[in-house]
Amino acid sequence: MSRKRRGRQAKAGRGTAAPGLQAVQTGAAAFANPILAMGPLKKGFVALLLALFAAFGPLCTDMYLPSLPDIAQDLDITTAFAQASITSCLLGFALGQLFIGPLSDGWGRKGLLLFSLAVFTVASLLCSRAADGWTFLALRFFMGVGGAGGAVLSRAISCDTYQGPDLTRFMSLLMAIHSVGPVLGPIVGGMVAGQAGWRAVFHLLAAIGVFLFACTLPAVPETLDPARRVPGGVGASLKNMARLFRQKAFLCYAGVQGFTMAGFFAYISASPFVCQKIYGFSVGGYSLIFAGNAIGVSLLSLAAGLLSRRFGDRRILAVGDALHTLAAFALLACALVLPASPWPMLASLFALVSTQGLTMTASFTLGISSQTVGAGAASGILGVAVFLFGCLSSPLAGLAGPMSAVPLGIVCALSSLCSLACTFTGNRLFESSPARASAEAMLGGSRR
Repeated sequence: MSRKRRGRQAKAGRGTAAPGLQAVQTGAAAFANPILAMGPLKKGFVALLLALFAAFGPLCTDMYLPSLPDIAQDLDITTAFAQASITSCLLGFALGQLFIGPLSDGWGRKGLLLFSLAVFTVASLLCSRAADGWTFLALRFFMGVGGAGGAVLSRAISCDTYQGPDLTRFMSLLMAIHSVGPVLGPIVGGMVAGQAGWRAVFHLLAAIGVFLFACTLPAVPETLDPARRVPGGVGASLKNMARLFRQKAFLCYAGVQGFTMAGFFAYISASPFVCQKIYGFSVGGYSLIFAGNAIGVSLLSLAAGLLSRRFGDRRILAVGDALHTLAAFALLACALVLPASPWPMLASLFALVSTQGLTMTASFTLGISSQTVGAGAASGILGVAVFLFGCLSSPLAGLAGPMSAVPLGIVCALSSLCSLACTFTGNRLFESSPARASAEAMLGGSRR
């Protein structure tokens, strides 16, 4: 064989998987063709459905927030009891992801997705008829479980369908759409409750569940090849999930997701007081600030997808996390100095929130690519890490009262440092991992 011919073959084969792995990937891609082979309009419709499933978290929690005082009065419960319905929903959302994700690796995605939508719809409808606080609390838990199925399975379906930079690009689109949820949810919920009462908000949520169920049934195909499913039922699926805790690179990228969202949840809980109490913005002014930060997340999420193939996900994650850390320390400096002008604080908050569009998108793809267990189980663990870290950090941001931003700055600075450490450790472990060959193949051969 001539030297030129060998060179051409080497160039053509660079970054490809081993023959056996390549055959598996080819088979998986062929099975995923029900989505990949769709026309642009239908594929876009399925993408929109998956984005709506991914937005179930803010949909479950944010839409009824303006109604909490009315719910407390109508059900004759305390304000704290009404707020506990948020925790109940988040608990169901976390536990649901932890179990539904691994189960979908054995049972497939579509059946569990339809079941989750049905649970969400029925629980929402029953919430609208709740007559006492304890019933309402229990139903909110089941709303969270149903919503968890939509969130974790939308990610698993994405992982079944796309790989490497294509997955990053698709996840960036989902995250960009998902970022609109926290902005629109309270606005729509407040308008509906103002016109028709808080129970109408849950009627609307139930109607959304019915709409998504009716769209999913004909439009979303099963994406998990039966040959790739985990045999052995529920026990085997959960046991398989336990293997993830021995995969160090995956745990590092899960840490990036968790620590990043720890800072974000601290921002969610403290920013209304920082903007309104310290700097005197109105409720409408704060809403505009919140919306602007959400747009920043969307734009940088899309940027991560566009830049993934050129620069590689590890490089995007490293740069994004470094910028995120700088923004967190700028926020801490503003909290300590507390300048008279709000603009340094607002600029720091915008940079802090926006850069997570880079870190969350890239770390998700890297986490999925670094594990060998299953996309459902991995998506469940990543989702639980987000809510677990977020729930732990939220109360810390208000420890010094409504007139201090120092706890917010400290939480964001420490969590960003931990995230940065996880990023560089995960990238190093990813390079030397025994599963590197398959992971590199999924990432299109990029070693950056």
